[in-house]
Amino acid sequence: MRQIALPLDELRPGIAASLIITDANAACAAALSDSANWPGRCAILIGPARSGKSLMARYFGLQADGVIIENAEALSEQAIFNAWNRAQETMRPLLLISQFVPVDWQIDLPDLRSRIASALLIEIPPPDDEMVTQLLQKHLADRGTIMGIESLNYVSRRIKRRYADIENFARDANALALAENAPVNMSLVKRLLA
Repeated sequence: MRQIALPLDELRPGIAASLIITDANAACAAALSDSANWPGRCAILIGPARSGKSLMARYFGLQADGVIIENAEALSEQAIFNAWNRAQETMRPLLLISQFVPVDWQIDLPDLRSRIASALLIEIPPPDDEMVTQLLQKHLADRGTIMGIESLNYVSRRIKRRYADIENFARDANALALAENAPVNMSLVKRLLA
């Protein structure tokens, strides 16, 4: 009997998201912990899709009584300008989150452009080897499966160093394992990487 893998984006309820810190993102975590020293009480956290920007923002939220604005590039210039001014008035740090560097936001207001340019830019870099390994284990565990150490090492050395690719691989490996009623073993991971 085969189990059908449903294409569900939601994971099992009750799974707590956890922030993984390695050498790759340790500087980001340290900068988020030091909001008292942000220039103009503002920082901009950027990184690729699925890199943990929202999770790091929640980490920041636990560290400081600040304001978090996700997808900042999509807000009107006036909304960002007002949020920046409120941060100054209330002495609360402002964390803007985006996938894009601020120069790509196409800001026309000169005052806002200069304020954004003076903000601390915190960029999440590509994952290092340890991050790849830990993310693979986490994404598989979130889906209720595991991968042997030999397969894990094999995948970690060969997978593209992109956060979304790591998550997609774990999702696909789990789906294939369920469909074939088999473990996530070397044969399965080689087929997925081919």
